[in-house]
Amino acid sequence: MKSAILEAIGESELQSTASLNAALAANDRVKYAFSLLQLALAHAEHPEQPAPTLKQERIACGIDDPELDTVAAGARMVADRCHIAGAARIIARIRDDMGTMAAPVRAADPEGLSARLDKLLDALPAAADDQLDPRAILEMTQARPDRGDSLHGLVMDLHKRLNALQATLAEEVIDGAAAYGLAEADRPSVMAFMNGLNRTAKLKFAHPGLGTTATRVGDRLVIQNDIGTTDAHVIVIHVQGNAVSVTYTDVHPERLAFFRDMLKPHNVSWEEGRTAVLAGGTPFYLATGRLDAPDAENCRTYLEFLGSRLVFLIDWNRARKQLRGFLRGPDRLSLLGWAAEAEVGHRGFLELGGAQLVNRAIEAAAGSSMHFGDRLCVVLGDGEALDFLRFTFQAATEGLLSGQSQRLIHDRVRANLAAHFSNEERRLLGLAADHAGLIFEIASLVGEGLQAESDGSEKRAKRARRFEHDADQIVVEMREAVRRRPDYAVFLPLLQVADDSADALEEAAFLLDLDGLQGEPREALRILADLLTEASQEWIKALGHASQIGRAASAAETEDFLAAIDRIAALEHQADDAQRGLASSAFRQAKDFRQLHLLTAIGGKIEAAADALKHASLILREHVLEDVIDG
Repeated sequence: MKSAILEAIGESELQSTASLNAALAANDRVKYAFSLLQLALAHAEHPEQPAPTLKQERIACGIDDPELDTVAAGARMVADRCHIAGAARIIARIRDDMGTMAAPVRAADPEGLSARLDKLLDALPAAADDQLDPRAILEMTQARPDRGDSLHGLVMDLHKRLNALQATLAEEVIDGAAAYGLAEADRPSVMAFMNGLNRTAKLKFAHPGLGTTATRVGDRLVIQNDIGTTDAHVIVIHVQGNAVSVTYTDVHPERLAFFRDMLKPHNVSWEEGRTAVLAGGTPFYLATGRLDAPDAENCRTYLEFLGSRLVFLIDWNRARKQLRGFLRGPDRLSLLGWAAEAEVGHRGFLELGGAQLVNRAIEAAAGSSMHFGDRLCVVLGDGEALDFLRFTFQAATEGLLSGQSQRLIHDRVRANLAAHFSNEERRLLGLAADHAGLIFEIASLVGEGLQAESDGSEKRAKRARRFEHDADQIVVEMREAVRRRPDYAVFLPLLQVADDSADALEEAAFLLDLDGLQGEPREALRILADLLTEASQEWIKALGHASQIGRAASAAETEDFLAAIDRIAALEHQADDAQRGLASSAFRQAKDFRQLHLLTAIGGKIEAAADALKHASLILREHVLEDVIDG
């Protein structure tokens, strides 16, 4: 051991540092050995499942023994015992490494620690003929306080003590990282990592965590960060040349997946994840990723980015749960991903109460729009709800960082939510305007079909059918919107009545395809179709003006809205007169009863379309005058 050599040559001041380095390296090797034994037992009990080699982990912890890479795959059950090639050597390694790991701590607690260590080492199985009792493997490699002390439990306790010693033995602090035993070439890498960490660390606010230590172990720079307060939530980074290896552990597999997603811009290569058992039987998950940078500059860029991401892991699962009442699962992940990418974070949202912050805004702004048990994404729609939560995250973070009062931040969130609720009126009017645009398109097709030199009636009929189908889909969307927001129920009958116009016009386009009408009746139909085309334009105008009433320049918009509604009524009266003219012309000019019926049917459909637009316009007029202006 290096500490003994240092003592012998009189360099006792470095003895503690060398002993600590050796202990940390031994910690990595013991955990590797535990994982190897667990995987070997799992494969022996379930040989049909593939067994990982753990080669990457073996290399990362400095064990130069390639034969260990085949140990798990070769394990098998022999009666009630598990045969693991080299089991005796593995147990011997564990015994030696436990002694090395405990050495720096023994000085502070020689009696208690020594007695505990000796007792657990005495209980190690002999591994005769490389066979182990499965229960002995589990007792050794799992921390279960309810079942007594275990070697794994001691490893966890020692690691905490070693981390505390590491901080106290630091030779220097590099941008907040406790560092010791570094080579001069290590400093730029540590500084790069800390530059990223410190840039975003403010986003954790009052939450503890992100303590960093850096040291050199053999030919590798090792950077360790405690992230938050959870025992199993740790990241260890090994830097060797321009290669960066990351070992990340977590009790939440969803957060582990989120961490991996954050590193996607750097194309990190990940090994298949593994699980182990924490104290109390709770599983935790482990992932190892590696990046081979092309040069030192790219290596430092990656380390800086990696450091900047860690704050977004703190309380991540808590934030995800707090969002359940407001967003669907994929949108919750999307929001948290956006918050990390934009370096807004979610801790500000949690500092201000999380779900409580949003619920208070809903109580103040939603009125009758929401009822107990409603989800915000169902009432507002997924997109609107996601936009509001993005604003909430940003307002919370920026407000807290700039020293705004919590009352002001709450008021801003409430005002933004109120705007989203009022936006529903304009959104539904926008849907109705899209529907009106399709009515105009069908009316234009009917008008084109009645031009003197027109042909291609079959193609126009097909296009009219497509437009009418699109209009039906908008009605379906409106029905769903009104189901979410019953306070806007008026828009469903409005659109259903307007859709009668689209249906009638599509039928008129179909009937036009049945016969090449000529002469005076055709001209009468054209006049009727022109009136309907103009009425559909006025309907579009009315909806556009209605969406602006109550905003800037609302007086002028109101005048224009009322003029458009009045014009639709006038055009409907003219359409009545035009239909009567058509009936007279058809009676006199039709060459047979079939043509007379066709002319009358087409005219009736166009006039019915004008009636539907007038009816829809009156529904809109009543809503605007009574609910928007007077309301």
